[in-house]
Amino acid sequence: MQYTKRLTTLVLAVLLAVSLFLFPSCKEPEPPVIETKQLTWPVSVPLPTAEQFVTSVPEGCSVKLADKYNFSALGTYPISLIVTDEKGREFSYTAYLTLVEDTTPPTINGLQDLLVYLGGTVSYMKGVSTEDNCDAGVTLTVNTENVNLKALGIYDVIYRATDAAGNITELRRTLTVCEQEITEEMLYDLLDPILSSIIRDSMTTQQKLRAIYDYVYENIAVYVPTSDKSSWVRAAYNGLVERSGDCFTYFALAKAMMERVGIENMDIERSPSVVAMVNERHYWSLVNIGTASEPKWYHLDTCHLNDITRPWGFLMTDDQLLLYSDQRENVDGISGYFYAYNTAAYPPTSTEIITPVYP
Repeated sequence: MQYTKRLTTLVLAVLLAVSLFLFPSCKEPEPPVIETKQLTWPVSVPLPTAEQFVTSVPEGCSVKLADKYNFSALGTYPISLIVTDEKGREFSYTAYLTLVEDTTPPTINGLQDLLVYLGGTVSYMKGVSTEDNCDAGVTLTVNTENVNLKALGIYDVIYRATDAAGNITELRRTLTVCEQEITEEMLYDLLDPILSSIIRDSMTTQQKLRAIYDYVYENIAVYVPTSDKSSWVRAAYNGLVERSGDCFTYFALAKAMMERVGIENMDIERSPSVVAMVNERHYWSLVNIGTASEPKWYHLDTCHLNDITRPWGFLMTDDQLLLYSDQRENVDGISGYFYAYNTAAYPPTSTEIITPVYP
C-alpha cells in the first residue's frame, strides 16, 4: 500500500514537470515601463520620430511608429507606438502630437554680465538655457569674435537662438576683462619668506623699520611714473613681482611689510587741492616707534627722490618734511607742495631727530 502511494506521488510529479515544460504559464508578460510625451510641433517642420515621443527606451527595447502618418493640418493627433522588448514581444503605447503655426521666437535665459581676469578662460554657455513654445529644438550660437581675453576692456558677446521654425532671438551680454584679483593671502605668500630673512624678533621697532625701509628702497629699483592705485595690496604685490613702480608702490610695499610684522602705521597722501594744482600725487606713511600709551610718530617715505639719497625719508619729523617741501620746486617753480597734506587729521610727530640728513 505504501509502495503504491509513493509511486502515485512520483508519477504526479513527473506529469507536473512535463506539463510545465509543454504548457508554459499563460500569464501576460509585464510591459516595459515607458513614459510618453505630448509634443507641440511646428506644422512647417518635418514630423518627429518615434524616439522623440518617449523620455527613454529601456535597455534591450526598441520603439517604432505603429503606422506611417502625414499630418498637415493644425490640431492634436493620437500617435500609436510599438515597443519591442528583448524577447521580441510587442507592446502598444499612445502619445499625442499637437501641430501649431509657430511664429513665436525662443527665449534665452541666464545671461548676466561676465567678469574674467586677464588671460583667463570663459565658459560662455555656463548657466545659459533656451526655451521655446514648441518641442522641435533650439540652436544656440555665441559670437565672440570681438573678444580679446589678453587685453583689458569691455566686450559684447552676442547670443543667437534659432528654433526649428526659423524664429530668431538675439541678445548681448557684457564681458569685462580685468586685472587678476590679488588677495592679502597671495601677497603674504610672497612676503613672508622675505620678512623672515630680514626681521628678527630681537629687533626693536626702529630696527625693524630700517630693515623694511632698506628692502623697499633697494628692491623697487626702477621708478615708473604710473601704477594701479585701486588697492595697496595689488600695488605691493606688483612691486614684489615687477620690482618697479611709483611712490604708491613704494608706500604700499612698506605698508604691507609693516602690517605683517605688526607695526602701527597710518596712510598719508598729498592734499587733493595741491594735487589739482601740480597734477602729481604722493603717498607715504606715519609710523609709531613708541607704544600705544606713549606713541612716538615719524614719517616714513621709501620712495626714491631724484635730489636726495638714502636714508632720506626714514623716520622724519614734521619740521624736516616742511623744510624739504619749502625748498623743493617743481618744473613750474611751485614750492611747498611736496609733503602738503591735511595735518589736522594726523598726530604731530616727535621732535627728536633720528635721521639728520636734510638740510
